Amino acid sequence: VTVVVGRRGTSTVLQCGGHGGDQLVGVIWKIHHNNNSSCLSSYAALYKGGPETHTNCSTRITLTNTSLTIQDTQISDGGNYTCEISDPKGTFIYTTILQVLVQPSVSLDVGSSGLPECKAIGGFPAAEISWIPHPGDINTTKIKESDDTWTVISTDRVLGVSVTCFVSHPTFSNPWNSTIQVEREIGKCM
Repeated sequence: VTVVVGRRGTSTVLQCGGHGGDQLVGVIWKIHHNNNSSCLSSYAALYKGGPETHTNCSTRITLTNTSLTIQDTQISDGGNYTCEISDPKGTFIYTTILQVLVQPSVSLDVGSSGLPECKAIGGFPAAEISWIPHPGDINTTKIKESDDTWTVISTDRVLGVSVTCFVSHPTFSNPWNSTIQVEREIGKCM
């Protein structure tokens, strides 16, 4: 099993093992998306005298020789992609798991309650938020948006000290962080 990471809005190419070339008889991609939808895309090198391609997948998914290309990759494209490739040596099966990532937009500010509020908006998967120092009185809410991304809002119920918000997400090479200080009187930044 191979894991491929794609980013929403970009093209993602999935390879079917190391086979193909002049000896290719055919290839079938069986696609099972995480949202329980599925489709097939196939190529036969010699079908009724010439090559033939069939698909019931989205028009964004194209099969070229043994490679599957997904244009404008979306969260809904995530899932298991199994290819069966045939050549004179036999039939070989390869499975690829496609994980689609969406980078969140991150901010730290004083929220409407007057407390430090850290937000990670529109990410997939949901971001993880932590605070330093961590006094224990933190309220974190995760909201699934209509486009299947996640918004995470975390409020630290602390006043009069400097706090740092850390946001971790697979699209970040290092956690995002920012520091804010709120006066003891709610709603006033220092």
